[in-house]
Amino acid sequence: MKEWIKKILDSIRGSEEFSDLKTSSLRDLLNGDIFTKRIIQKQYGLLILIAVLMFFYVDNRYSCESLVAKQAKLKKDIQDVKYESMTISAELMRLSRQSSVINMVNERGLEIEESPSPPVFIVDSTEKK
Repeated sequence: MKEWIKKILDSIRGSEEFSDLKTSSLRDLLNGDIFTKRIIQKQYGLLILIAVLMFFYVDNRYSCESLVAKQAKLKKDIQDVKYESMTISAELMRLSRQSSVINMVNERGLEIEESPSPPVFIVDSTEKK
């Protein structure tokens, strides 16, 4: 395996195109002359493919981060609604106690009295079980 890689590297190093690229300077890279080198021109398809893949990678990452942020917001909203529901339920329980109902009736001056006898349940004997 090492020999195979070594042969490839030797063929690249020995090529005229690579030596042309080796003589390039930082100035060629900055002003764009490096893209006129033959070895780079052969790889335009690969460079375009890499650029497209990078675009999709960035887009995918942005989408995932957006979904995670939305999920966190929805979890927080669910928790807020849950706490609000518990608060309302506790308030309803407090207001529906017999003592609270009697106090509210007295405060509002309604002429309603508590029945001294317990409620009577009527059972329908014709109802099928």
